[in-house]
Amino acid sequence: MQSDRRHELETNVLADAAAQVAERLGPHLRTIAVACAVAVAGMAAWSVIDSRRVAAREESWVSCLDALASGDAAAINGVALRYPGTPAAQWARLVLADGLLDQGSRALFTKRAEGLERLQAAVAAYSSLLASSPLPLVAERATIGLAKARENLGSLDEAVRGYEALVREYPASALRPFAEARIGALGRESTRQWYDWFAQQQPAPPADADGAPATTPPAGPDAPAATGSGTGADAPG
Repeated sequence: MQSDRRHELETNVLADAAAQVAERLGPHLRTIAVACAVAVAGMAAWSVIDSRRVAAREESWVSCLDALASGDAAAINGVALRYPGTPAAQWARLVLADGLLDQGSRALFTKRAEGLERLQAAVAAYSSLLASSPLPLVAERATIGLAKARENLGSLDEAVRGYEALVREYPASALRPFAEARIGALGRESTRQWYDWFAQQQPAPPADADGAPATTPPAGPDAPAATGSGTGADAPG
């Protein structure tokens, strides 16, 4: 009996407390209700936006892989334009810059003006990509690509600074040995003489049937930077 009485008293106390809270909140209930509704709507909207972002990111990767498989530069560029700021777009831009570096480096031996133009475009592409604060791995490859493009343009001091940036900013990079090798090579007078000699050459057909060049380069030149942003194994000899 006493237990029932205690329970009744506790119930009355809780009811009175609840009534007091309701009375105090009464004038503000509409505002609170609106705030709650806004919060719920915001959470729902964020959920929708987040799901759309995930879907867009997945779509960007599918488009990127399809474009890379096709080898179509226009399709790869389309990925960069349609999905700006996404990892897929960053890789697409890197691939395009690497393509310009490769084409420009090779053209130097056949069509000098075209090669220089493409290398300048590669410098602009790498620089723009780095300015957008890309993913670390993309930035690492863009840094080495930019240094190579500048080296092949004959801007050797700028190239050295680029290779040094790779060593400094990405000390654990697999590209570090290549960068250090290029820093050492570009510090030798024989390498700089080779680039001075090469800058004066005008691409021409071989002088004889055996394919001997029309002029002989300085003795013992170091190989120029490889095309692309790999480790340099395909550097021309």
